[in-house]
Amino acid sequence: MTRSALTLAAVGLLAAGCGGNDRPGGTVTAPAGGSVRVAAKEYSFDPSTIVVRGAGTLHLRLDNKGTLAHNIKVEKDGNVLGGTPAFPAGESRSATVRLPKGTYDFLCTVGDHAELGMKGKLKVG
Repeated sequence: MTRSALTLAAVGLLAAGCGGNDRPGGTVTAPAGGSVRVAAKEYSFDPSTIVVRGAGTLHLRLDNKGTLAHNIKVEKDGNVLGGTPAFPAGESRSATVRLPKGTYDFLCTVGDHAELGMKGKLKVG
């Protein structure tokens, strides 16, 4: 391979790895007893899917990167299992939830934020 071909390949790899995360979504995996940082914006969470390896506790930290108040609540069959209170833009709050194996929803319960897309899935295996 020529030197310019190697340089071009290296630049391509760097660009692919440094794309940032401007669009919401994605999946993050954490161990049982671990923690996950979630960013809230109008009207999405990043990540939008959380996978926890094993039942136990999960520490959630919500960073409100939007312009409105947001929260995060973990629910199963409409029952709230834990989460944060609503809080203003530019701030962060944390909550710890105990979760047996199963599939849960997490959402923002402020106004109609969940209906506008502020929700995600949490899978505990």
